[in-house]
Amino acid sequence: MNENLKKLLDSVVAQPNLSAETTDKLMARAFELARTPDERREAGSYLVAAMNNRKRHDVDVKGILGDIADALNLSYIAKHYFNKDRSWLYQRLSNATVNGKPAAFTQAELKRLSDSLDELSNKIHQISVQLTH
Repeated sequence: MNENLKKLLDSVVAQPNLSAETTDKLMARAFELARTPDERREAGSYLVAAMNNRKRHDVDVKGILGDIADALNLSYIAKHYFNKDRSWLYQRLSNATVNGKPAAFTQAELKRLSDSLDELSNKIHQISVQLTH
């Protein structure tokens, strides 16, 4: 992929608060730089991967969890679903500064967290049903 195309895609990824109109214009310009179908595919794959790895500072996971966070075993979630230790998860929940940068979840990590909460919810529901039957 040519360097100008990569830089333009990186600039789009780095600015999550761009308006839809501005994003569309930048994306159209970026894909004009892709000359061949292979370059377009490569640029598309690169963009998807970059978006999944982008830190999401705009999502307040701790606020969304609210009081339920006290009922969750966050250490278990960190270890079982992310193969990380408890501090890794707490750093992201509290927007801590790690190595000079604010910690945040990537889009892929937010999806994994969401899926883990769904799985735990289903397990709790199954137990609840067993208790009442």
